[in-house]
Amino acid sequence: MTKQDHVAHWKNTAEEDWLAAQDLFRSKRFLQSLFFAHLAIEKLSKAHWIQDNASDHPPRIHDILRLWSATTLAPTPAQEGIGSTLNTFQMDGRYPDYQRIAYQRATESFTRALLQDTDDLRSWLLSKLP
Repeated sequence: MTKQDHVAHWKNTAEEDWLAAQDLFRSKRFLQSLFFAHLAIEKLSKAHWIQDNASDHPPRIHDILRLWSATTLAPTPAQEGIGSTLNTFQMDGRYPDYQRIAYQRATESFTRALLQDTDDLRSWLLSKLP
């Protein structure tokens, strides 16, 4: 596979996760929706990591901000805030002991607003990929 093939793989799987996030929101599974929203941004961030680094294999981490720090991306403070918020939902979605607090936070209105912010972030990330 070429570098572009690897980038395309991460972009394609990010799109699948973004569609899943929307489906989960419509079915009122808000915590799961935010978990998949994080996955979509994580995967786009890994596409950027591949684009900007010699290796075609990004690190096996989930922290969006750490991935960005190894790229040429220059997120705004607001975009960094969205990434940081999404990071909390990857942790909360993976570990049951965090889920109770996350379920309380992931209300319909909170999730709707964060998904809109995530969509804006997603568009920005996509605009900087081939």
